Amino acid sequence: MKTYNVNFSNFDDLNTFFNLNKDIKYSKSLLVQIFSGKIDEKLLLDISKYILKEVPNANIIGATTDGEILEGEVITHSIVLSFSIFEKSSVVIDYVDNIDSSQSYEAGKKIAVKLKKENSKVFILFGDGLNINGEELLNGVKKKAPNIIVSGGLSGDNATFEGTYIIYQDKVIQHAVVGVSLNSDDLIVNNGYSFAWQNIGRKFTVNRSTKGVVYEIDGMTPVELYAKYLGQEVADLLPGIGIEFPLIIQDGDIDVARAVLARNDDDSLVFAGNVNEGAIVRFGVGNASELLGDAFNLAYDTLNKKSESLFIYSCMARRRFLDTQASIDVQNFSKICNVAGFFTYGEFFTFENEYKLLNETLTILSLSESSDISNNIELKNEHQNVSSVTTLQALSHLVNVSSHELEAANENLEEKISFEIEKNLENEKKLFDSMKMSSLGDMIANIAHQWRQPLSVITTSASGMQVQHDLGILDDTAFKKYTDSMVQQAMYLSDTINTFRDFIKEDYVLADVVLQDDIDKTLKLLDVVLKDNNIQLYNNIDYTTPITLSLITGELSQVIINIFNNSKDALVENDILEKWIKLSLEFDDNNCMITIEDNAGGIPEDVLPKIFEPYFTTKHQTTGTGIGLYMSYDIVTKHFGGKLYTKNTENGAKFYIEIPKSK
Repeated sequence: MKTYNVNFSNFDDLNTFFNLNKDIKYSKSLLVQIFSGKIDEKLLLDISKYILKEVPNANIIGATTDGEILEGEVITHSIVLSFSIFEKSSVVIDYVDNIDSSQSYEAGKKIAVKLKKENSKVFILFGDGLNINGEELLNGVKKKAPNIIVSGGLSGDNATFEGTYIIYQDKVIQHAVVGVSLNSDDLIVNNGYSFAWQNIGRKFTVNRSTKGVVYEIDGMTPVELYAKYLGQEVADLLPGIGIEFPLIIQDGDIDVARAVLARNDDDSLVFAGNVNEGAIVRFGVGNASELLGDAFNLAYDTLNKKSESLFIYSCMARRRFLDTQASIDVQNFSKICNVAGFFTYGEFFTFENEYKLLNETLTILSLSESSDISNNIELKNEHQNVSSVTTLQALSHLVNVSSHELEAANENLEEKISFEIEKNLENEKKLFDSMKMSSLGDMIANIAHQWRQPLSVITTSASGMQVQHDLGILDDTAFKKYTDSMVQQAMYLSDTINTFRDFIKEDYVLADVVLQDDIDKTLKLLDVVLKDNNIQLYNNIDYTTPITLSLITGELSQVIINIFNNSKDALVENDILEKWIKLSLEFDDNNCMITIEDNAGGIPEDVLPKIFEPYFTTKHQTTGTGIGLYMSYDIVTKHFGGKLYTKNTENGAKFYIEIPKSK
């Protein structure tokens, strides 16, 4: 078999394309797929009729999209035409129209009966993305054709959610499903999927739903759930924003996401697939690095299979989340063979003979009529990290609300944690004094110390809120102050876990990191703290010459965070009006010098020699443990082989972190 893909520009160019690829016109078994980001019924009708005029044997199916895939590129608002010539397989197409959501199951049975042949290997189905329940459609297909690979997806309309179309020969229609069966004893069919969205936050129970319409989750409407846990701003953007924050259901061995398609007047939500009563769901969020890494793994697996043509049916949310990196998600597949596809409102997939409607997922369909295919191809793994302001805001709100609920549900938890912390503190001190404790034990105890202060702040804030509420004096300003403090400390707990993750491994592994990049990553963690406390950051980092050092991931970040937090506390406690912190990086042939200076007035001379001692603190015991600077000193001197010291300047305290370029 052979597949030709082209981006339609005009009919003259399409005629030239046919003249250059004459085997298309003479093919007796030809499948044409149209993927259109132009929601133009007349234009699509004209294109279909032109193809049938030039290629009478063409079997045409198609869908409108939320983005198109052409070889290794993701494009939008274009029309991709894919022509697949089969030599050993027959092509059968058909459609069912006049369907609404309640008739999807019956439509699935009808299309399966029309398409199924004795030697059918695969169905490719496209359904109206706004008027068909994709899961019920697949249930109907399975009833009549239970052992066939199903691929394809629901049509889109560039996230306007106004009207999607499918294409069958010279018909451009809505409320319909179109399909093709490929029938052959020789056709080799493989499929695969890439998900990699992460569950986050607590679990919820669906109390009331009817197929894809959800009315109540954990005693509230779905819109109220989104507002409570992801913020009112996110809830106001439903249904569009819902594709970025799907509900994730554990369905057998795979996670199945359900993206929001519509919002009803009663604040119920319509999802792209069934969400059954009693289902346990969680919010899902995307991480670009993990999404792209998982897609690379899928491409690598596909490389070892027989592929003459590849088709990708991927979720609109994935494209919109990855944004400028969306092409990286698909580019490796184009190195294997010709690739075309589109971004859907829901993907059809077969997994262990179960027919699944997926959301937020990249699915592939690999076809070949020859087993004599060898691939000597090197794939490229170049996934990068991206950020989303909306995602970060929603996650911050999620941490905020979850912190409240966890504290209310676990009144005795703090006492238990405090007991464990005190026990770890005592054990750590003994082991530090005797110098017999391993590095693993050191860092576990240090993490426990780092937890004490944030937990105390969270507890104090919650108690303060309760007292003021009982007295009837809790106003919006006080409420925001307390909740902001709790969120900040909860985020700090999470940062500590991530930053010191490598410490709790048995084997310490050094990694080469670019010093400037590592510092920038840390500044992102500190951004909210600085802004909330009106602290101006003067970043004097020298970026002209990147410096690569061999460090354990996260250690330098924690040192900088500890020093910044101490400077912040001093600036706030001393009531400095125009607060600032200066950060600088200088280096010579042998050493790198990071300096952090504040204008908080300096450290008393009698205190200055003691600040790096364990458990020494000038703060109240409820807000300080005296371990932060000691831990920082331990990291810089023992792990970096460097120096950490401080001096008073005319403005305040200045910390010096001296790190040798080589040890």
